[in-house]
Amino acid sequence: MIAGACVCVTNCKEEVVSLPPESSAEDQANRIRLDQEQKEYESEVKLQEQRRVQRSKNAIDISKLTKEQILADSKMDEGVKEALLQARQKYEYRKNAKVDLMKREQEAKTILEKQDLREKRIATAKAEYLKLKPAKSKLEESERLKMNAQGVAPAGMVWVPGGKFMRGNHSKDEKFLMRYAEEYPEHVAEVSGFYMDATEVTVGQFAAFVKATGYKTFAERGLDPKDFPKAKPKDLQGGSNVFKKTTGKVDPWVGSAWRWWAFTPGATWKTPEGPGSSIEGKMDHPVSCVNYDDAVAYAKWAGKRLPTEAEWERASKAGNDNQIYSWGNEMKIDGKWQANVYQGEFPTTQEQEDGYLLTAPVKSYPANPWGLYDMAGNVWEICSDYFHPGYYYEYALNPVKDPIGPTKAITDHERMQFDRVSGTCPEPRGEMSVLTQLRVARGGSFLCSSQYCLRFRPAARHHHEPLTPSQHMGFRCVKDFKK
Repeated sequence: MIAGACVCVTNCKEEVVSLPPESSAEDQANRIRLDQEQKEYESEVKLQEQRRVQRSKNAIDISKLTKEQILADSKMDEGVKEALLQARQKYEYRKNAKVDLMKREQEAKTILEKQDLREKRIATAKAEYLKLKPAKSKLEESERLKMNAQGVAPAGMVWVPGGKFMRGNHSKDEKFLMRYAEEYPEHVAEVSGFYMDATEVTVGQFAAFVKATGYKTFAERGLDPKDFPKAKPKDLQGGSNVFKKTTGKVDPWVGSAWRWWAFTPGATWKTPEGPGSSIEGKMDHPVSCVNYDDAVAYAKWAGKRLPTEAEWERASKAGNDNQIYSWGNEMKIDGKWQANVYQGEFPTTQEQEDGYLLTAPVKSYPANPWGLYDMAGNVWEICSDYFHPGYYYEYALNPVKDPIGPTKAITDHERMQFDRVSGTCPEPRGEMSVLTQLRVARGGSFLCSSQYCLRFRPAARHHHEPLTPSQHMGFRCVKDFKK
């Protein structure tokens, strides 16, 4: 027998089997050390778990602990109190941020749902309208001839047949979408028939009203000290905004429009360019420097009323929904201007290509197909509706016949915060003076430029603030048919 091996003899060949060596002292020491480390690790894990359980038992639910409760605890260590207050503040921030995110997500979802529904309703109404339009156009023309017959139509007025039309802007040009967002979306609207003044109310007509009634316009009266007790006398005086040319290179799209406007005391319908100016020889020019209340007062005296925005656009388009201008798609016809608008580099140079620097006599340009003059340019025309840049967004979802505009007024402050994605403006801040409630104005004026304010189009919308009569603001009236 040899140590460390065993030899077995069988009928086979001799076979040698190796046995494991005996453990050395070093190996035994290593095993003992590893066993000890394993026990220490398990002990540490157990200790950490015990501490975690203890911390869980001692933890404070910060969501159930108010700031007032923390501050009221007189026994709490100041360091702990400060830590809890900071933790509470962080909790509130995370909570509010989560709520705000959920709110924005819901608002976005609602906007998309309304947009989808709006597009479907517009498409359905438009398809129905286009299908019936050819037959309706023939009936409208027959109706116009009948209602405009001699002895039927009131003097100086023409009949606008009732019916449906495409209201708003159909252009997909991105500049139009950005600059004239208040004109979108295009949709079907419907109005009843009515008579409309063939021209804007003239200086001569307004003078007759003043002579008969003794009426004084807002620009003549100024503000009532009783309504503005804290105002300085100079801030109460009457007047109107008057256009002033600027000097040097001016980008009208950047900065305030007050660069070319100046509030001018003494500028009234009788002195539209300010003290020293006159209406002599201008009895056939449109009256200006009037506000909404002045226009309503005249209309009432004349047995008429102001048109709604829908009525005005119906009359301006005269059955031609797809034209850019009331006379066609080109700004000029045979090189001639078709309206009294601004020519030159606005607001620095005025070239007077149309022959007029300011207002022009009514009927200086061709009438539209329904016999209405100056439905583009000359002076803006005040309508009865409140103005809201997002009005079409909601109307297209719930259309009604003979729309009268928004039910609530906004001021210029809210208008300037218009969100064209949602079609909304902020709610007005507290009470507002009726003088700051925006009204619709249509048609453009002698200051509308193709470079800046391309609003002498039938689809174009603008606003009028009664507080600020201006040199380029006037009106025309309408009258309902009574059998």
